Amino acid sequence: MSEFIKIKSNQNENLLKKETASNWKSEKENHMELKNFDFTKKIFFHPEKITEYKEGKRPFPTTIEIDLTNRCNHRCSFCNYAEHIGVEADKPSLDTELIKKTLKEAKELGTKGISFTGGGESTIHKDYLQIIEYAHEIGLDLGNITNGSTITIRNVDTFIKNLQWIRVSMAGGDRESYKKVQGVDQFELIVRNLELLSKRKEELKSDINIGIRTLVTPDNVQTLEVFAETIKSLNINYFQLAPDEFTTDKGEFWNSENTQQIFKNVKNILASNDINLLTTTFMKAQENLDYPQTCHAHFFMIAILAEGDVIFCKNARTKNSFHIGNIYKQTLKEIWASEKTKDIEKWVKPNNCELFCKHMAINNTLEGILNPGPDESPSFVG
Repeated sequence: MSEFIKIKSNQNENLLKKETASNWKSEKENHMELKNFDFTKKIFFHPEKITEYKEGKRPFPTTIEIDLTNRCNHRCSFCNYAEHIGVEADKPSLDTELIKKTLKEAKELGTKGISFTGGGESTIHKDYLQIIEYAHEIGLDLGNITNGSTITIRNVDTFIKNLQWIRVSMAGGDRESYKKVQGVDQFELIVRNLELLSKRKEELKSDINIGIRTLVTPDNVQTLEVFAETIKSLNINYFQLAPDEFTTDKGEFWNSENTQQIFKNVKNILASNDINLLTTTFMKAQENLDYPQTCHAHFFMIAILAEGDVIFCKNARTKNSFHIGNIYKQTLKEIWASEKTKDIEKWVKPNNCELFCKHMAINNTLEGILNPGPDESPSFVG
């Protein structure tokens, strides 16, 4: 090859690299990367649990999700648990004295945080306020995912004084989109309740973390900017946008130019009051399920259903094969030491449990700690 041809070849190659880099940069600029909660970091808040696990022990989970009831006063179109819940009085709710006993045992076994979720709407359990006061009193940190409908001037202080965080689900940014997705006509009520939470947080000088979460759909995406204007003056911490994890469009709607531009506009609106715009883990977590050799996450989080069933994985509420016991029949200690629990531990891993795994950040982090690669040289830091 002549020197001239080499020079031209190099020039063309450099031009191609520049063009590719420019295209990549342009594409990246069009796509706004939203922050998420750092679950990897959260693992390191519990070094004693990691040490126990590395030593071959079985630490009891740090966090427990609890469904206090399967009753719910909303009818959300996206609820994949809807067939198990309802407003009917005969829908299961955990016995108050039993759940208090279970919370005390969990604390003694090493649990630090309780997330009251669903199932149904936890705050319509007849003794909800009594339960969170008790759990707070015995030293547990508490969070609540709620539709926000039951917050009133009479109980708002109990929420604020006993919860570390509360997240309100808002499935639409105006009355019509909210009603279409959430199934009830309560948009104005929930906004007023958010304003009440915000006001009392400020008056009580509380550091409670208040968030709002919206599942973004083609039905509500155009309302997000107006909603951002509505909430930008509130004393809240974040607005979380979530993609539909069961979508079949491979993220096409979420990544579209129109959707991304709306996200940018929302972020700019909220920035004026230091409200964070967040997202949740999406498809990338599912791209490599072969890396973790086992599921580590259950040593950090399990779930208890309104029927009393204890679930090996919070994502497996409807799968009987992951039910490891029942608090109406056994203690948590007995359930955790059971052969059923240990048997699942032997075979379960992300690529064979048939679930959309929301724990991949935890699994990947712990896998790296427990089984470092040959080139990692873990004794050499820096």
